[in-house]
Amino acid sequence: MAYRQKHKRPTRFDYDLIVIGSGSGGGVAATASARKGKKVAIIEAGAIGGECPNFGCVPTKSLLGAAEAYHNAKNAGKYGVKVRSVDFDYRQVKAWKDSRVHNTGTHEGTKAYKRAGVDVHKGRAHFLDKWTVSIGKKRFTASKFLIATGTYNVIPPIEGLKQTGFITYKEAIDLEKLPKSIFIIGGGAIGCEFAQIFNTFGVRVHIAEFMDHLLPKEDTEVGALVGQLFEREKIHVHTTTKVIEVKATTKGKEVIYIEGGKTRRATVEEVLLATGKGAMTDMGLENAGVKYSQRSIPTNKRMQTSAAHIYAAGDVTGPYMFTHMASYQSRIAAHNMWSRKKREADYHAVPRCVFVTPEAASVGLTESELNDKNIEYQKALVPIGVVGRSNTSDQSDGFVKVLASHNGVILGASIVAPRAGEMIHELTLACQLGLKAHQIEQTIHAFPTWSQAVRSACARIISF
Repeated sequence: MAYRQKHKRPTRFDYDLIVIGSGSGGGVAATASARKGKKVAIIEAGAIGGECPNFGCVPTKSLLGAAEAYHNAKNAGKYGVKVRSVDFDYRQVKAWKDSRVHNTGTHEGTKAYKRAGVDVHKGRAHFLDKWTVSIGKKRFTASKFLIATGTYNVIPPIEGLKQTGFITYKEAIDLEKLPKSIFIIGGGAIGCEFAQIFNTFGVRVHIAEFMDHLLPKEDTEVGALVGQLFEREKIHVHTTTKVIEVKATTKGKEVIYIEGGKTRRATVEEVLLATGKGAMTDMGLENAGVKYSQRSIPTNKRMQTSAAHIYAAGDVTGPYMFTHMASYQSRIAAHNMWSRKKREADYHAVPRCVFVTPEAASVGLTESELNDKNIEYQKALVPIGVVGRSNTSDQSDGFVKVLASHNGVILGASIVAPRAGEMIHELTLACQLGLKAHQIEQTIHAFPTWSQAVRSACARIISF
């Protein structure tokens, strides 16, 4: 949704590069460009550092770490470790989370950028034309721009949801007192991680997903096992479920949903919305000739938008909303802005992690994607219980699944295991380089490690 206007290119600019957004998608390119001697500015309307350190990865993983510590302490007895009393103070849990966010240095982000030679302007940027943005009454010009504004939470059209009230992950990370019960709408990574956080600390949890398994973007086995483990932990899992109404009652918030064709109800103290996201595009992109949609700002593989001197990176572009993807795209954008030899983004080997317990991690194509593309493949699935580390740790829930071409080239993989987020990188490298399964199978893997399950799965793939 955009239309071009004709504008004269200024003969002089205030900056070589203006970056809109100070998260990973913007910050990496800003500092890299400044190191090349370019005059750079960042415009930030919200918290310096963006989503990950302030509201996303860092605080949620800190809360998950605290939840895991509490869970392990409660279950230490089976190892012969005597813990006389285990309890928690959620205010102190939040304080721990806050300390981890503080350690990222985002509270001094403006100073850090200035030390790197990057000017920081606080406020909301708006394009006046292809070369000019405004922040209130101030105007700045640049020869190049990078848009890294991220996303916002899309509120689904559920009757009564707005009127009754709800929280998102941004409010959830700052709760000082936990609700007694919560209904999570959305079974993706955010919904699953918060389901485990809340449940571990004693909250009665419902989680609803429209598709037929949790983590619907991953292979069926991944979401199915996570769902089974959640149910074992007394989390109420609702798949193939559509929430149709939320209304206030004297007992709390009543959530009305259709599950398996039947209308059901659950009364809870709080509702957490963990559904889709939309691209932050309200910045006058029409004036700059940049095409966009509600979901993203499209770019080519060099991270250029429809206006060649305006780039985009991070969640605002898709296709993957990960911090590591934002950094990757930002590096490519910065390189292509100033170098004659261009680089192109390659998304065929992107690791995806969900930090529940046990962790879930994937890379490359899923089985459903291979079927949709009519690609012939072979697969192997090995339970992690076959490796020695499973015995010594007394943890047997999980598997390694490998998908390969007819001649053994690894096309994708999924892992559910205690350290899946670490294990996935061996298979990510294999996907990136087009390695065959037998090359991993013939590589020595240390005993006893979880990664031996990767070798075992690859051993079941025929390579030639």
